[in-house]
Amino acid sequence: MAVGLGCQAGKSGKSGKSAKERRPLFRLKSDNKNRNNEHGLKYYEGIGWRYIKPGLDVEVLTYTNTQLLEYAHKAMKEERYDDAKFAANYFIQRTPGADDVPEMRRIIAEVYGKRGLEEYAFKEYQKLLSSHPGYEKTDEVIQKMYEIATLYLGGKSFRWKLPWQDTLYIPTGSSMAKTSKLYTQIVTNAPYGLHAPQSQYGIGQSHEKALEGFWGIFASPKEYGKATRAYQLLADRYSSRVGDVPRSNQKEIDEMVAQARFRTAELFEKQANEGIYDQSMAERSISAFGDYVELYNKEENHTEKVSEAQERINAMRLERARGLKAIALFYEKNRKWVAAQTYYGQINQTLFTSVLNDPKYREEAQTIQGFANKRLSEELFQWRLADALEQYAEAQKVERKNRPYTAQRLYRKASLNLDMLPNDMERAAKASGLDLNKLKDIRVAVQKDLDRVQQLLDQREVERSKEK
Repeated sequence: MAVGLGCQAGKSGKSGKSAKERRPLFRLKSDNKNRNNEHGLKYYEGIGWRYIKPGLDVEVLTYTNTQLLEYAHKAMKEERYDDAKFAANYFIQRTPGADDVPEMRRIIAEVYGKRGLEEYAFKEYQKLLSSHPGYEKTDEVIQKMYEIATLYLGGKSFRWKLPWQDTLYIPTGSSMAKTSKLYTQIVTNAPYGLHAPQSQYGIGQSHEKALEGFWGIFASPKEYGKATRAYQLLADRYSSRVGDVPRSNQKEIDEMVAQARFRTAELFEKQANEGIYDQSMAERSISAFGDYVELYNKEENHTEKVSEAQERINAMRLERARGLKAIALFYEKNRKWVAAQTYYGQINQTLFTSVLNDPKYREEAQTIQGFANKRLSEELFQWRLADALEQYAEAQKVERKNRPYTAQRLYRKASLNLDMLPNDMERAAKASGLDLNKLKDIRVAVQKDLDRVQQLLDQREVERSKEK
């Protein structure tokens, strides 16, 4: 498999300036012999083994800490990034507990950033914060880390740097999983810092983007859950509450919380509409959009979003009504009258006034509602009663043929279909043209016959056990 190598355009010791301009602050020798010859794995007395890259100024190995710090800053200014990073690394290795170590780590991170290796810069910044939590420029560092994470959210490719150098790399492509971890680290560093809400939102965006594009085909459906949890945590943690001291960017945070709530509802909606319609996800989406409407319906800057949320609620309620009708018809076809009645009954609970009055959905919603109400008022009970009477007659017939088990099953079906609420029984009698009292007598008779057959079967079981 072929592997492509990239090379950064950043300068590493050859800035285009004259030798005099590029000379470091402190020189122990006036020639460039060390730059040209001292490279490779070298041993220095009092220092130990060091790998020296070609072109590096090895004289820095003799500098004091103050000289190293000044040298590193000057090298950065002159875009001699190899020299700057070499000096900074040597400073850290030699005196890991020095006060200027955080500054040296910051320089190393900046070198990585100049060369397009932002992931490595991020790691260096994290080392700085982990080992020096009281660093005076912590806010600046977190700002840099947030900018890096946002670069990768925008699609920047991650790169694997080849060891022992900083210019050759292998592109590994964008990764929303890695991007999410970058944002998560920022939130972990400062849960209530300036960039914490934005980073929490970035976590949700990362998981959403993992579902997009070609590679989104192979993404786990769990990304939906991770995204919604990220948005919900943002809303829970950073929402304005009575008594809270407003932050400097409170309006921005409030807007982000609103966006997170809307995105949560959208993600539930998306899951509901993928493949076979998912009623549970639809309910979650309706609930989430409903919360959004309730929270922001009086805020002028959210008027458009509130209207959109309400429209999408209506769309999903209509879709649910369609699904309920389809399920009811399925049970109706299979003569499962009780189940069909249940689902027809849920249609009225689903089609709120807002749906029935929405010009976009009114006609279809009213048609579905009318269909369900007709079934519930006459037809369903008429068919249910007819089925019950047919089952009752068939049960009596097979019982006379000494088939008690079949008779028992039919008596049970008849009993279930006759087990109606008073109002439903009245509807059934009226639809079938039967006297209500006579229908009640039939229901009692069916139950008595069922009990009698059950006693007969129980007696047979006792007799069989005695024979054994």
